[in-house]
This record gives sequence, structure tokens and C-alpha cells, in this order.
Amino acid sequence: VFAGPTQAQQSPSYSVTKTVPIGAPDRWDYVVFDPVSGRVYVAQGNIISVVDGHSGTPIGTITVGPAAVTHGILALNDLGKGYTDDGKAGLVMVFDLKTLKVLHTIKAEPDADGITYDAKTGHVLAITGDSGKVVVIDPKTDKVLAEIDGGGPLEFGVSDEKGKFYVDGEDKNEIVRMDLASNKADAHWPLTGCKTPHGLAL
Repeated sequence: VFAGPTQAQQSPSYSVTKTVPIGAPDRWDYVVFDPVSGRVYVAQGNIISVVDGHSGTPIGTITVGPAAVTHGILALNDLGKGYTDDGKAGLVMVFDLKTLKVLHTIKAEPDADGITYDAKTGHVLAITGDSGKVVVIDPKTDKVLAEIDGGGPLEFGVSDEKGKFYVDGEDKNEIVRMDLASNKADAHWPLTGCKTPHGLAL
């Protein structure tokens, strides 16, 4: 005989435990937590602020460039380097995880924005908003392997780690599915009633 709970489960209670001031510039985009290092990377205009995610202590700053506009951030701890972008210049920036210095740049497309990783292919994927393309990069060589045309301006994307990449089609209000074996878009699904989709998760 199984007896169920006598009362409904209580909803979790959340509260603010710490506020971390990280200063100017006052322009914000992606905030990325790296579970391997425990770091939090914050895109702030032309810099990335790096904070210890446990203590809230500032670790350092990645200076992307005087006129740069950063968005996405990705840390690849096994390779000791990370990736961000300068959307204004259409570049992907590679930085050292230890020194936080920019190592070199990779030519992408104008309005480079979200940056993510696909574990199945081992490739870095840089989503370019207005250009409507996903730039596929080999992180071992930092060479561009392909550009996948999404058919219109894009926003965020996420991999299913099985060979497909799903991206918000911001302008056409759709989900674009991309095949990472052929590096081509293979499906477009309309999001009826949704305008300018941004966030996306699987």
C-alpha cells in the first residue's frame, strides 16, 4: 500500500544573497557561467568582466578593443582559451583563459553575436545577427570551416549534441534547424504568434 503526501509540496523560496558591483561601462549583453572554472563572464560593451561565481570576487577584465561591442562568450577549458566577439567589426576574438589577453581575431560576419559550442563536432558556432549566418570554427586551428546561411537575421542558438543546431530566426519569426554534418539549414519552422524570438533552450 502506498500513501501519498499529506500536503502539497511547498514552492521553493528564493532570495538575493549577494550583489556584485562590476562597474562601467554600462552596456550589458550575455552573462555566461562556466561550471568548470566557476567563473562568470559578463559582456559589457568593449570589455568582458570576469568574476568568481562563488565568492563574487572580480578576477579580471578582457579588453576586446576601444570601439568593440561584445556579446557572446564561450570558455573551452581543455584548450585553455575562450571566445567572444566584436559585433561591430564582425570578428570573433580568441582569448587566453589564464592571462585574459586577446590572442588573435577570426574574421566572421557583421553583427557577430551569440557564441556556443557543439560537443559532437567539436566546433565553435558564432551566430551573426543581421548577417543571418552561423560561422563554424575549428577551435583546434581557429580556422573558419563553413558559414551556414539561416535565410535572415538570427538571434540565439542551441545544439542538441546529436548533429543538429537550432537557431531563432528573429526577422522571420521562426526556428531554423541546421545540420552540422553538411553545414546547411535543413528546416524552417514558423513560430505563429511569436515576434522577434530571442531566448532558446532544449
